[in-house]
Amino acid sequence: METLKNIEIKNLLKSGNVIKTEHLVVIFDKNSLRKPRFAFIVSKRFSKKAVERNRAKRVLREALRLYGTELKNVACDIILIPKKNMLNIKVWQLKPDVHYLVEKLKKC
Repeated sequence: METLKNIEIKNLLKSGNVIKTEHLVVIFDKNSLRKPRFAFIVSKRFSKKAVERNRAKRVLREALRLYGTELKNVACDIILIPKKNMLNIKVWQLKPDVHYLVEKLKKC
């Protein structure tokens, strides 16, 4: 899973398209590569505890690994921002969100 650089994240936050799901806010835009690149943004507003912020990122990565196999062919830059209701969630509970995300990004 390739990650975005800081300047690319800033540009994407300014000009990207937004998808909102039950547990995520996703900002995306096309790239010139033939593979997706990801960034995970979990601020202190999500939780003051670094343990909880890191767990949210781990759960997101695992959900993408398990359920987002079709994203390998999508040429998009993607930023994933979890909502507060994702604080104590299990990986399998993100399956509908990831499938919705895959369907939307296939049209990208």
